Amino acid sequence: MNQGSEPPRRPGQPGGRPPLNRPAQPAGRFGPPPVRPGAQPPRQGVPRQGAPRQSAPRQGAPRQSAPRQGAPRQTAPGQAAQRPAAPRPPARRPAPRRARRLRLGALNGRLRYGFAAVCTLLLVVGGRLVQLQGVDGAKYAGAAAAQRIYTNTLTALRGSIVDRFGTPLAYTSEAQDITVDPKQVPAAQRSSYAAKLAPLVGQTESDVVAVLAKPGQYAVLATALAPDVAQKVSALALPGIYSQATTQRQYPGRATAANVVGTVHSDGTGAAGIEYRYNSVLEGKNGSVTYSVDNVGNVNPNSRTVTDPARNGGTVKLTIDQSLQYTVQSDLDAAVAKYGAKDAEAVVLDAHTGQVLAMGSSGTFDAANPNTISPTSPMNPPIQSAFEPGSVQKSITFAAALDKGLITPMTKISVPNQLRMGSTTVGDAWWHPTEPFTATGVLAKSSNVGTLKIAQKIGPDTWDAYEKAFGVGTATGIELPGESSGYLPPMDQWSDSSFANLPFGQGESMTALQLASIYQTIANHGVRIPPRIVSSVTASDGTVTTTKQPAGIKVIKPSTAQTLLTMLKSVVLPGGTGVNAAINGYEVAGKTGTAQQPDPALGGKYSLYKNWDTFAGMVPADDPQFVVAIMVDDPPHELEGGDVSAPLFRSIASYELQHARIAPTGGVAVHVALEDCSDPVVREDSPSTVC
Repeated sequence: MNQGSEPPRRPGQPGGRPPLNRPAQPAGRFGPPPVRPGAQPPRQGVPRQGAPRQSAPRQGAPRQSAPRQGAPRQTAPGQAAQRPAAPRPPARRPAPRRARRLRLGALNGRLRYGFAAVCTLLLVVGGRLVQLQGVDGAKYAGAAAAQRIYTNTLTALRGSIVDRFGTPLAYTSEAQDITVDPKQVPAAQRSSYAAKLAPLVGQTESDVVAVLAKPGQYAVLATALAPDVAQKVSALALPGIYSQATTQRQYPGRATAANVVGTVHSDGTGAAGIEYRYNSVLEGKNGSVTYSVDNVGNVNPNSRTVTDPARNGGTVKLTIDQSLQYTVQSDLDAAVAKYGAKDAEAVVLDAHTGQVLAMGSSGTFDAANPNTISPTSPMNPPIQSAFEPGSVQKSITFAAALDKGLITPMTKISVPNQLRMGSTTVGDAWWHPTEPFTATGVLAKSSNVGTLKIAQKIGPDTWDAYEKAFGVGTATGIELPGESSGYLPPMDQWSDSSFANLPFGQGESMTALQLASIYQTIANHGVRIPPRIVSSVTASDGTVTTTKQPAGIKVIKPSTAQTLLTMLKSVVLPGGTGVNAAINGYEVAGKTGTAQQPDPALGGKYSLYKNWDTFAGMVPADDPQFVVAIMVDDPPHELEGGDVSAPLFRSIASYELQHARIAPTGGVAVHVALEDCSDPVVREDSPSTVC
C-alpha cells in the first residue's frame, strides 16, 4: 500500500462514500484533456475538498488509488509492473460554453389585467386620434376658422303707418340708449355727473344718482334718446357713460288714433291694432355684414366682407283722416267730461265706400307710453265693446215694413200708452193717451208701442231675416284684431217676450261700427258695403297693393232706402227726438236711441237709471256723403240720446262738412205729418210741428 493512501472501499462498506451518479466525462483521444496553466482542472473524478476522492474500481478488478505525485509507483505483490504513462499531449483550449437559455416566468392575473388595460387605453387613444385628425379634422378646422369670422346684424327699420293723406301715424327712427358703468364713476363725483346728465336725459338729479350708484358694471340711464340729444351726452366725455345705437317707435299723434294704430312690444313686434294685424308687413327683415378678424381682433383687410342689406318694413296706409280723428276724440272727451258719462264712442264712415274716416273713443291711451293702457278696458271699444242700441235700431224694423210694402210714411197707427205682448207689458218713454200717429210720427217720436205694432205686421221670421241682412250679430270683417260680432239671439232661443223687446233694440247688442254700417246701408241706396280701414299696403320692395272695396250687399230696395231717409229727416225736424242734431244749412237724417242697461245689482234686470245713449245719422241727407254713429255710456241725470248723443253728432258732423269742403245743398227737408191730421180735432189741437 502506498504511503498516505487508503485501501479502496466498496460501496456500502463502512466509511465508504457511494459513487457519484454522474455520467462519465469522455476522455480525450490521448487521455484526459490538458489543463491550461493557471486554470482549474476539470471537476470530473476529483474528490470534493476535505475528503479523498476514490476512483471507481474497474470492472472485474479492485480499483486502487493512484500514487501521489513524486513518489515511485509501487506494484502490489503478485501483479505485473505497469508500463509508465505516455506523455500527455499539449493542453487544448476548451470549447466555449453554450449560452444558457432564459426561461420566462408565467404571468399572473394582475399582470394580465394590467396589460389588457394598457392595450385598451392605447386603442381608445389611437382611435380618438384617428377620429379627430382623419374623420373630424375638417370639422374642427372649420370651427377654428369660424372663431375668427364675425357677423353683425343690420337692423331693419319698422315700416310706417300713415293716414289717407300720407300723414305719419307711426314710424321708426334711429335713437341712442345711454348706459353707465357704475364702477367707473367715483362716489364723490356722482352729484357732479347727475347735474350734467339730468337735463339731457329728462330725469331728476336724484334719479340719475340712484342709477349711478347701482351695483355691477352695467345700468341703463336713458332709452331711445334722439340722436342730437345723445350727441350732447357724448360731448360731456364723462368716464363710464356710454351710448349704444337702437331704434325708437314714434307716434306723432300720441293718443290720436292710438286705438286703431295700436302699439308694439318691447322687442319691436306688434302688440295691438294695425301694428299687430300687419306686423309681417311692417317689421321688415334684418340684414347682416360678415367679416374676418386677425388673432388680436382687428378686421382683416384682406378678408372677404359679405353684406346682406337690411330690408326696411313696408307702409300701411289707412282710410282714416288724422284731423277728423283728432276732432272726434277731442269731442268725445269733452262730452264725457260735460255730462259725467262713463265713456263715449264714435265711428265716421264714407257713405258710398264704407271706408272708416274716423274711429275713436274717449280716454284713449298714449301709444308712445304703454303704461297708459288700461288692463280692464278694451283697446278699441268701437269694434270690441258691444251694447244694446235701443231705439236707434228701429230703422231696421221700419226698413223691413217699408220694403215689404206693409206701411208708408203716412200709414195711420193707433198707438196706446202700453201694449201687452206675451208675458211682458211694453210702454212708451212718456205717458200719452191713444194717439193716431202716422208711421213717420211713430219713428220721429220714437214710440215703442207703435214700433211693436208695425213689427207685428212684419212677423218674427221676416224681421229676423232683415236683421241679419243689415249685419246684426255678424262681425264686419274689418282689418283690426279683436272685433266683436255683437249678439242677435237665435229664434229657437226666443222666449214669449223676446219679440216684445227686439224690434226696438233691447235684447240684442252691436258695436258702434256695426251701428254705423246699418246707416251706411240706408245712405247708400240700400246697399251695405262691409267697412274697411286699410287703403293700401306698400311692401318693402315698393310693390303697392290697394285694398279692393268689398262687394256690396243689397239689403233693401233703393226706393225703400229713399223713403226711410225721408222719414229719418223728421226725427231731426221740430217735433222729433233728434232736433239737437240739426245743422244750419244742411239736411240731416238720423235716429236717437236710449237703451236701458242690465243691472247686476237687480239680478240682471234692466236698470231704471243706467242707459246707453245713441244717435246715428247722415249728412247731407239730400245727398249723403258720410255717416256718424255715436254711443255715450251711462250719462247721469236720466239724460237720453237726444240730449247727449245728438249734440255730439252735430259737433262731429259740422267739422267734417267744413273739413271735407262739402257746401250746403240748399235743400229743405219735406215735413211729413207725425199724426193723422185729417181729423179736425187733431188738426186743431196739434202744433204745426205735428201737422
